[in-house]
Amino acid sequence: MNKQQRVIIVDDEADVREGLEAWLSADYLTASFESAESFLQAIEDFEFEDGLPTCMLLDFQMPGMNGVELQSVLQEINIEFPIVFMSGNAKQADIINAWQGGAVDYLLKPFSAQKVTDYLIKAFAKTHQGRRTGAVQQDQADCNIVITQREAQVLLLLGKGYQQSEVAQKLGISVRTVKMYRNFLKNKLHLHSLIELARYYDKHHVSIREIAGDGFVEG
Repeated sequence: MNKQQRVIIVDDEADVREGLEAWLSADYLTASFESAESFLQAIEDFEFEDGLPTCMLLDFQMPGMNGVELQSVLQEINIEFPIVFMSGNAKQADIINAWQGGAVDYLLKPFSAQKVTDYLIKAFAKTHQGRRTGAVQQDQADCNIVITQREAQVLLLLGKGYQQSEVAQKLGISVRTVKMYRNFLKNKLHLHSLIELARYYDKHHVSIREIAGDGFVEG
């Protein structure tokens, strides 16, 4: 089966992680993490720009960083995908905080496997609608590209086919920072994959080079 969607599971209970992976792996690409911290450590090696729609099943209460705190960190570094929170005894105020932070749904434990699937179907449907809206906005956009000089430099190098590790080396920044700029570009320009980014670069490379600066060396 050619799996076209990804589900990330973050939960400190091994039984929950294993059960969800066993159920979901038949239909989705899955990855699981035992804590918010372990997921954040793995972001640097996680290729979100592969274009696969992604949804996260996130435990609300975990040792160390909790689910809402992880949600806030992801927003700070501009990594955005639908989050379905999971919890057995979350307080009403906590649920409100999660909703205000952009959570798309909430699963109260214990839950059935089919209920998880139903919630994911709804979450991915919202992602699809968002992409369609972004595509329309991009089609209607003119050549006035509103990005910073550093974003233009990252876009220029990625558009020319450099790997993210190569971009980091050329710009003297970390791979994590390159990914952060990549997500800024995704949100500003509605570029959901490296293929879309390359096509955008081909179309607007003159303007991108101007923003990057006359003294910027690409090679």
